[in-house]
This record gives sequence, C-alpha cells and structure tokens, in this order.
Amino acid sequence: MQDRENFGKYLSKKRKEAHLTQEELANRLNVIPTTISKWERAITYPDITMIPKLCQELKISEHEFFMACDDEAMRSTQKEIKNYRTLKKVMYDVLLVGYFVAFLACGICNLVIEKRLSWFFIVLVSLMISFAITNLPSLLPKNKYRFLKVSGIVTFLVYLLLLVIYFVYREIPLWGSFGIASFEFLLLWILLLLCFFTKWSKMVKGAVTMLFLAICTAFTNPVYERLLKISSESDNSVNVLCAFLFVGIAIFLIVLDVSKGKSMDEKKKPTN
Repeated sequence: MQDRENFGKYLSKKRKEAHLTQEELANRLNVIPTTISKWERAITYPDITMIPKLCQELKISEHEFFMACDDEAMRSTQKEIKNYRTLKKVMYDVLLVGYFVAFLACGICNLVIEKRLSWFFIVLVSLMISFAITNLPSLLPKNKYRFLKVSGIVTFLVYLLLLVIYFVYREIPLWGSFGIASFEFLLLWILLLLCFFTKWSKMVKGAVTMLFLAICTAFTNPVYERLLKISSESDNSVNVLCAFLFVGIAIFLIVLDVSKGKSMDEKKKPTN
C-alpha cells in the first residue's frame, strides 16, 4: 500500500511540474478528471495502453515511470505492456507480408491472364491506401498531427485511385468521380480541422460530427446524380429521415453538454 501511495504522490508531483491541472491532463489522455484523481490517490493504476501517452504528457521516460511504481502489480502491468507491443509488432508484420503477397499474386495473375498489367494498378493503389491506414501511423512521429498526416495521404491516394480506374477502364466519368470525392472530402476535412483545432468538449465535437453525417446522408444522392448526370427514380426520403435522426442526436449531445457545464459550475460555487 505504501508503494501505491508513493506512486500517487509521484504522479501528482510530475503533473504539477508539467503545469497541468487534473482536468487538463484528463483531456489530453481522453479520460475523466476523476480517473486522474484516483491515480494520484493510489486507488487505481493507469491502463497499460495509456502509459506511453501519460509519460509523454508528464515528460518522463517509461523506465522512470516504472521505477516510481516498482511493486508486484506494476511489474505485471509492465509485462502486459511488453506482450501488447509484441502483439502489435506481429500484427504489423503480418499485414506487411499480406500486402506484399497480394501485390505479387495480383501482378502475376494480371500478366498471365491479360499478358499485360492493367487492373493490377488499381490493386496497387488500393494496397497503398490500406497500408496508409494500418501501417503508416506506426512510422510517423507520435503527435496529434499524425492522424491529419495520414488523412492527407489517404485523400491523395483516393484521387490517384480514381485516376487509375479511369485510365484502366475509360468508362467511368473522371470529373464526375472527382467531384463526388471532393464533396465527401470537403465535409471530412472541415470536420477534422474543427475537431483538431478547437477546444470544444467531446460532446460538442460529437454533435458536430452528427450534423456533418446528416448533411452527407441527406445530400449525397442528389449530388451524385447531378455530378454524374444521371436521373434516378429512387426515393431519398429514407436518407432524409436518417439525417433528421442524426440532427436529433446532435441536439441531444449539445443539451447534455450544456447541462453538464451548468452542473460543474454549480459544484465550483463556494458554499456558505
């Protein structure tokens, strides 16, 4: 128990040295402030997946972290982290081998069947997109901009994929497909930038996400038909109803956030 108390005091000390409040640290780790409080009061330990991020925010090494909490429970946690990292590396390597096998197999099949490379290039760009989503994040610096970098690369690769499909089959309207992708990516990037560069609460960000989903759901089909210059007899009423559902969820999240803010303000008021 003494080890736990010392560990809690150590966390509290390092948090204050990093000039962070419990609420600020909680926001950076995507947990609630009471979780930080429980750590510092030696009630619970951080989850193994959270330790690297916690060390980064407190500006300490993982070795220093484990030295500060050197008891049987934390040694077990350290072992779990090692196993977790080993599993993560195995999955990374398996995916890498899978991409290479798919690349090789599709190239050989395309040459054998058509005596030339054609649809293989579509597969190649598709594999590049998959690699960017699954493996690339592990190769980039671990900071908050990593997700934006991956999103930017995936955006470029999707346009490249549409271009390759056009040159392979020549039957797909290039500018129409570019327009559809641009409509979706415009909404996606506005949402990403709002979520990354605003200090809105998670509930407000969730509400904004729901509103963007509502826009996509309600207007995707009409935009597709206009850009591709096709007339469809399909009814869009189901999509509109889904859009209203997303709007309802957004309103609920905003109301919940406002009520939570009022509750916290009341708790902060001094009692006589």
